[in-house]
Amino acid sequence: MQVNVKEFLEEAGITEAFYPGKRIVTSCQQAGEYKSHCVVFDWRDPAKIRIEVKAGISGKDLEPKRLKYYPVSFQSPTYVDIELVNDNDETEEDESKGKSGKGGSGGKKPKKSLSDMKSLAASAFGDAIEGKVPELGKIIEMVVMGKELAANAYGDVMNKLAQQIEHGKVAVTDMLASASNLVTKYTPPSFMKPAGDEKATYKYDREKNADIGFTRSGPS
Repeated sequence: MQVNVKEFLEEAGITEAFYPGKRIVTSCQQAGEYKSHCVVFDWRDPAKIRIEVKAGISGKDLEPKRLKYYPVSFQSPTYVDIELVNDNDETEEDESKGKSGKGGSGGKKPKKSLSDMKSLAASAFGDAIEGKVPELGKIIEMVVMGKELAANAYGDVMNKLAQQIEHGKVAVTDMLASASNLVTKYTPPSFMKPAGDEKATYKYDREKNADIGFTRSGPS
């Protein structure tokens, strides 16, 4: 599924300049010990943005001896990887579809070469100089509490994440719960755009995921 990065940042209340090479740490200070956390927006890879929820407010990985005191929801990895899409990608794809048919060659989109990636990075840095935030990106992986989510859960979870960041408190368990309550048809928030079959049913195994973070007792 595609995401409008600029609109997502606006929905999340992020006003700090964001560009290639930049890493923003948004702290979510909470009352009580071992409850504060943060959201890291990492664009050090010019071709990819990672949005990650971390325990503590430094944005750094905590040592296990300290991390163990935080809730299980913050001990497990929670992140979204967004691959930036070249503006020409959609045009090339449309052209290849138009050429496919009786006289076409099939319309398979070629993989990005090293020169393509360099071009994308150069374009991204150029936009940074002009103060532009990329609008088009594609979610390539979403993990919540160590569980990789199905593509048709992306819209609901991203919407909830944006709201939580804007309010200064991320409830990771709520994000995971929202993925379990999906229906066949879902209307994504304004900053999301379908990129495939969004009507496919997400098969969520409630029994398998009901005891996340716990160990079953008794004979197997």
